[in-house]
Amino acid sequence: MERREYDYYQANAANVNLEEITSSAENAKILQQLRDGDDKLDYFNVGVGRATWNSFIIDEGDDLGWLGYFIGKSEYLQRLNLLYLPDGEGGHAIVEGIARSQSLRYMFINNLNNDGFTWIMRALGSLSQLEELSIWGDNNVGPVGWSELGTLLVSGVCKLKELHLLGSNYIGNAGMDVLSNGLRLRGIGSSLKALTLCDNSIGNEGLLAVVEALQSCTGLERFNLSRNDFSSAGAGLSSLSDWLHNAPMNLKTLGLECCSITDDGLHALAEVAANHCEEFDLDGNESITSTGFRSRVGGQQICEKLVFGGFNRRFGYFSRMARLLQSSV
Repeated sequence: MERREYDYYQANAANVNLEEITSSAENAKILQQLRDGDDKLDYFNVGVGRATWNSFIIDEGDDLGWLGYFIGKSEYLQRLNLLYLPDGEGGHAIVEGIARSQSLRYMFINNLNNDGFTWIMRALGSLSQLEELSIWGDNNVGPVGWSELGTLLVSGVCKLKELHLLGSNYIGNAGMDVLSNGLRLRGIGSSLKALTLCDNSIGNEGLLAVVEALQSCTGLERFNLSRNDFSSAGAGLSSLSDWLHNAPMNLKTLGLECCSITDDGLHALAEVAANHCEEFDLDGNESITSTGFRSRVGGQQICEKLVFGGFNRRFGYFSRMARLLQSSV
């Protein structure tokens, strides 16, 4: 891709032939909607492969400098699902456009390598209006990339309302230290409403680091830690219980689905979680025994707060945990 200065795009935007700078009619249409200020185009996907609705599918013939320019100029684009970022000048052009945006509020990121992820984290540092960041687990991110995410959060530029890391990101305990710093200090803790850390290889140490950071999350409403291994996280679960008890607010939902929680972990959490959460999801924790369940979940108030796989017990379902519940009341 030929590298051009911003002034070139600005001078030629009104007259450029969009069919000559794109690989498909669908891509040309998206650029036209961005150029024309079409308020109906408030989100689209950037990816490769098979074309889907509202998707700019990158192929030979696409001038990504123009894509980046129009992303940066749009007043109506609120959400961008970034499912692919090419190496080299093309990727940089898209990133530069994102960094100039004054309208983007929601970013979804998937299938990026460490360099692409790092570029995007640095670009998001310019988006003071960003409200939601979702990072799916098919990214190949290393320590440098996670460090840039931490730097973004610590900067306090983005006052995120929702942060979602889910689907085998493998950020691990060390990565939790990076994220925890972002929630503390001048970071996003005070603005955060929803935090998802599902399937991220978090253990006891990582859970302790997260809970320490939660002290600044005074407006948190939804917290999901599902699909991490807490079988040996007694100290972390106790710390989470203490935070729930002392926090100035009650959670609407706490997700601990499929976390290998044992009877001891249930002992640390059950009563406090039930008293300080509207919904408490424990589905898929096969290590909890019927004896442990009955000993800790004897009261009707606690039973009514438990959720299994997204359904409250009044709807009826057949999970193992539901049978434990029936045997305890």
